[in-house]
Amino acid sequence: MKIVISAWHLKNRNVGIGRYTYHLIENLARVDQANQYEILIPEGSHNFQSWPNVRYRLIGLPFFKRRVWEQLAPLMVGSYDLLHFPYDSCIGMKRGKFVVTLHDAKPILFPSTSNRRSWKQTLKNIIAPDSLQKIDHVVTVSECSRRDLIEQMGISADRITVIYQGVDLEHFTPAVPLQGVRFEFMPYVLCVAGTDPSKNVKSLIAAFSNLAPEIRSQHHLVLVGDVNRNKALQLCVQEQGIAENTVFTGVVSDSQLAALYQNASVFVFPSLYEGFGLPVLEAMACGCPVITSNISSLPEVVGEAGILVNPRDLEKLVEAMTKVLTDNTLAETLRKQGRVQAEKFSWENTARATADLYERIGHA
Repeated sequence: MKIVISAWHLKNRNVGIGRYTYHLIENLARVDQANQYEILIPEGSHNFQSWPNVRYRLIGLPFFKRRVWEQLAPLMVGSYDLLHFPYDSCIGMKRGKFVVTLHDAKPILFPSTSNRRSWKQTLKNIIAPDSLQKIDHVVTVSECSRRDLIEQMGISADRITVIYQGVDLEHFTPAVPLQGVRFEFMPYVLCVAGTDPSKNVKSLIAAFSNLAPEIRSQHHLVLVGDVNRNKALQLCVQEQGIAENTVFTGVVSDSQLAALYQNASVFVFPSLYEGFGLPVLEAMACGCPVITSNISSLPEVVGEAGILVNPRDLEKLVEAMTKVLTDNTLAETLRKQGRVQAEKFSWENTARATADLYERIGHA
């Protein structure tokens, strides 16, 4: 078969969809030598390994907007058997089977965080008003997301396959000694999140400020990601009186991120909704104790290897943080259990399951 993958989100590997797209492509070539792949890339170069059955197509367009690019780029590679968008979108005209990865149902469950009323969504509706009918099969990344897509979007169960995301276990790994790195703000509580209000970072800020003074004074709160652009969160930190103990790192490199996970006293991720929750998996892979939410997909990812709390219960969040920060035995147990749990998820498994799905849908 000739399989085409639209890799628009390679433009930003710092977000979950970009990470998923990159590692899926990287591992598909390793596990599937039988099919021919055309990888559509919107700009710049790639650092993928060369494979005889994989062609990387740089397709630049003068009017360089995603909604336009993703409609025209697949038409520029001729006929194909199957087209995969590893993100939520659709096409107006397809030449073969069409597979889409819907990572979650957040646009419906949290409409305030989506752009459903924007001109981009309007353009999408004009191009493909019957988008769900055009999709032959949906991939999603957790059982939670599968249930939500069935209940919220009315997609039939037989059209959805769950394929978990993975983690790069060679890069995100415990280091002894911990990368030989000592950050100036050690010891610290770590969170990796974007500006989306559903990440619930304000609750983490409040919980940190409510730690007992003797604990709080000995730690920093380190917030990684583009949360540094959120003025409301910066104001929240000031109002809670923890500005001197809070570090906004901004977006960091993968090597810096791994070192931050490895050296953290605890990783806290009180998200209100996740389709998967890749930062939690990365933290566990690095042997970092994890506290996260007991809702959405997060219990699937964490299993019994972390502490699960109600993200809306400030008292429980403070209690869990206090336990991990004061009980070295508990923290060490969580470090070991987290790595064991993370080893159940690999990008190679993700790619194998996806290649199997291509075979099934492409020959249906």
